[in-house]
Amino acid sequence: MSTFYYFIQSVPECMGLIALSLAFAQVPLCWGRIFLGGALLSLLTFGIRALPVTFGFHLPISIFVMFLLIVKLTKAPPSRAIIAVFSSFFALALLELMISNVYFAFTHMTYQQAIEHQASWAAVGVFQAFILNIIALIVARFFKSTRRAWKI
Repeated sequence: MSTFYYFIQSVPECMGLIALSLAFAQVPLCWGRIFLGGALLSLLTFGIRALPVTFGFHLPISIFVMFLLIVKLTKAPPSRAIIAVFSSFFALALLELMISNVYFAFTHMTYQQAIEHQASWAAVGVFQAFILNIIALIVARFFKSTRRAWKI
């Protein structure tokens, strides 16, 4: 995937991951901070994926970085932060599976064909990121955030 399409899809997806993790950790959603974190996490994963390391290595690094950010920048306890981060990644995996299956069923494409159509594949990723952010807003509504949960 080209760099442009990667970041178009990746930044909102990383924002959704961070927002959902914060919602699960009962931290108020501050969208400026979430955007900054999403952009930085997206840059980090892009850099890791560009390295000659095993495919998927960016996933445990992303989980660890998100955990550290939540623990260091909020008053969420580490136990709640790790559960929140893993829960948000699980939600992303489930959402990715469902949306990809629906996309493949409607377009009758294979995975390889879908990747070759970068614009449509990025559009699917943006749609997925949009849904993830909506889920974060819904979760934040049910898991009431504690006041003054941010350290900064």
